[in-house]
Amino acid sequence: MESNIVYKSFSKDKTIEELLYNIILWTSEYAFINIELAFIKRLIKAYPFSATIPNLYERLQLFILELDNFEQAKNNILVKINDYDKKLIESNETKTLDADHLYLIEYEKLAEEVFMYLKHYKNLKIRIFEYINGLIN
Repeated sequence: MESNIVYKSFSKDKTIEELLYNIILWTSEYAFINIELAFIKRLIKAYPFSATIPNLYERLQLFILELDNFEQAKNNILVKINDYDKKLIESNETKTLDADHLYLIEYEKLAEEVFMYLKHYKNLKIRIFEYINGLIN
């Protein structure tokens, strides 16, 4: 059930205040993902499933590996978000940024990276939930 939604930017005129607000939203989303990743990995590692299912252990190990990779990717993106946040805060600009402004170009790249991470992460969760749901039924 892969989603075909792609990142698209609409407004090229943003204020630093708007960028900082979006950073807060991203950080909040990643804090929730942190809790969610820990729970899903703990659920899988608890192994509350029947051992008679073919390739169950291998499949669960692959999910754990994917979750670990998503956790690492999340941490890398959070470092980029925090670095970008510091740059914006240190900046003394308060006016609207035009489309070719360095901060806005960097923001768009970061926004697309955040978008793609969330898209792929949600697709992984769907796969895990569908698999586990099949084990429960």
